Amino acid sequence: MLPFGSILFYKFAYLKIILYVTLPIAIIENSLPFGSLLLFLILFAGVVRNPNVPYFVRFNGCQALLLDIALILFSYLLRIVPIAEIGLFLFILTLAIFIFCLIQCISGIEPEIPLISKSARMQIY
Repeated sequence: MLPFGSILFYKFAYLKIILYVTLPIAIIENSLPFGSLLLFLILFAGVVRNPNVPYFVRFNGCQALLLDIALILFSYLLRIVPIAEIGLFLFILTLAIFIFCLIQCISGIEPEIPLISKSARMQIY
């Protein structure tokens, strides 16, 4: 289950579609020891650092990894200072970033996320 926004899943049942879409990845991540590290390394080595993969896919993969790192850091912070409202805000922010990036990618435009996009370009080149 997603660590942020669990309150929204209980209030709005139709949001559980997000859980069903991410279920295969969550099963792999949770069933293997160090599953999240394994998925990270596969995405980084297989997509981001592979010059045979198109630039657009590499750029978006790198952005996804950097956003994941930011969410991991925030989850550690929330374990120290447990404030439910911050977790809810992070879920809504992550969902908004996802929708923004999805619309931009469908339009054929590189999604520009402050700090993340610049770091992603530095990793690719």
